[in-house]
Amino acid sequence: MQTLILKPKYVFTVPVEVEKIIPDKVAGKSLGEILKLKVYEGNRKRTVGDLFEVSGEVASKPEEQEIIFQNSTVKLRRVGEKMTAGKIVVEGDVGPLAGYKMAGGILIIKGNAGPWLGARMKNGTVEVFGNAGGFVGSKLRGEPFHKGMSGGMIIIHGNAGREVGAHMSGGKILVEGNAGVLPGLHMAKGNILIKGNCAGWPGTHMIGGKIIVLGHVDSMVPSFSFEGIMPKVKFAGQKISGPFYFFMGDLLDTEFPSGKLYILKETNKHLSFYEQFIEEVKDEWLEALA
Repeated sequence: MQTLILKPKYVFTVPVEVEKIIPDKVAGKSLGEILKLKVYEGNRKRTVGDLFEVSGEVASKPEEQEIIFQNSTVKLRRVGEKMTAGKIVVEGDVGPLAGYKMAGGILIIKGNAGPWLGARMKNGTVEVFGNAGGFVGSKLRGEPFHKGMSGGMIIIHGNAGREVGAHMSGGKILVEGNAGVLPGLHMAKGNILIKGNCAGWPGTHMIGGKIIVLGHVDSMVPSFSFEGIMPKVKFAGQKISGPFYFFMGDLLDTEFPSGKLYILKETNKHLSFYEQFIEEVKDEWLEALA
């Protein structure tokens, strides 16, 4: 894999949109052609050469191209937008819309990521070693329902903001830290695993998919049906030991809900009152839902 390195020539004070600096648009070009690619700094049209020091090698095919953004800050926006192959590494923080409509390849962010990370993502892998803002894997405001992330994998090693996986229709999201309110809002398909705490209302208006929370859930949506206690669940082919409180919903949005919500029993003793309604269920049909 050939590596192309971009380093800012100065500290950016307004947003810089780099959606054109992806393996798909860089591979096969000469270094001179890459320096002439148009980018925006605020509302002004610039070239890559105006803003970045560029060094390294250019691959002939996108799948053989790695791009490294050095000294990155939150002013860098739309990193990896619509990329289909190759690899992008961000050494630092990044602003909104990283991985927007991404359809393949690998995007690694070694710092923090802004909102709408992986929004409308179709395939590929996004990995953030810091925290992420709100609306991870979601859709943009005003876009149709259930048009969020439809495939691929997003891994966040830190915390995530509000509405993780809102409107997602496929794919997987793993948050190793805590998550804000409303994860899985209007979720139709896909899987979300939150290893830390959830600020509340997971799965609100969901009609399908699976949400797993291992930490404390501050508050629950009352329109979910408590189905029993599950000994374990699966995420990305791996079994996670429980027991879990198992809910289905959201009954406000569908008469026959297929959305599944699993809340770890050990960290959510305030939900123990549900146990008076149904005993632990180990039927084959319930096991199949894990």
